[in-house]
Amino acid sequence: MKHEVDVQDKSTAQEQPSIHWYPDPEEVLDNPALSCYFLPLVSFDHEHLQNGQMYRIHLFGIEGLPCVAPDRYGEPHVWGFAYNDGKYRWLGDTAVFGGMNVPEVYAWLLQDFDRNCEYYMHEQMSADDYVTGAQTALASIANFDAHAYAHSVYSYMYTRIHYQRTGQFRHMDELTGQRPASFGLRSERWLLDHLEAQQLGSSVLAGLTTVERNRYELEASMIVGGAERFHFMDSSQGAVVAALDTERQHVYLLQ
Repeated sequence: MKHEVDVQDKSTAQEQPSIHWYPDPEEVLDNPALSCYFLPLVSFDHEHLQNGQMYRIHLFGIEGLPCVAPDRYGEPHVWGFAYNDGKYRWLGDTAVFGGMNVPEVYAWLLQDFDRNCEYYMHEQMSADDYVTGAQTALASIANFDAHAYAHSVYSYMYTRIHYQRTGQFRHMDELTGQRPASFGLRSERWLLDHLEAQQLGSSVLAGLTTVERNRYELEASMIVGGAERFHFMDSSQGAVVAALDTERQHVYLLQ
C-alpha cells in the first residue's frame, strides 16, 4: 500500500505508555522465532468501543521476501493472526515463502550487525553499500536472492539501535548522509490515526477479489490503526494497517 506523507520537523518522541516503538519479538509473537519474517515496528493500545475491551495491537514490517506460494493468512497484502492475551499467533504457514531458508539468513544478519554495528554506524554505511559488501556471504548462506531482504533487515536494525540509544527517530537516509537532515526527520504522522488508517486500508480491501474478501470478511470499520513502514527501514513501501475482528479474535495486517 503506497502512501506519501509530509515530512515534518519532529526529531524526538517521548515514549508513551500506550505506544511502544520497536518492541521485542517476545512481547508481540507467541513464537518469537517468526520475527525473521515479521519485523516488529510498533505496538499501541486500542480500546474497542463495541465490547469495551483493550487490545494491544502490533504492526510488523514484512519486507524483502516474495510471497511465492500465497495461501490463506499469508498473501501479499493480507496477513492473519490469532490474538491471545496481547500477543499474535500467525495463522499462516511458512510454506508461503517457498522453502527459502529465511531463519538462517536472518540469524547471520543479526550476528553480523551485533558484531559490527559500531563500525557500520561510525561509517554511516548505507543499506545499499552494506548489501554490496555482504553479497558473497549472503550467496553462500541463502538459498534465495537475499539482497532485498538483507537491505530491509539491515536498515531496520540500524534505525532501531539509533532510536534505542538516542530516543530520536531518523530515516535511514538521514542517518547515513543520503539526504539532508532537514528533509530526513520522521513525520509526526508516522503512526497513523484511526481515520487515516481506515482510509488507506479501504483501498487495500477494494483491491481484493470478492472470494478473498469473503474468506476474511473484512470491513473498513474493523481497521484500528497503522504506520508508515518506510520510516522504520530504508524501504519504498508504504503503510501497514491493522484490522481487528473481535468475533474471531483475529488481527489482519493489510499492506
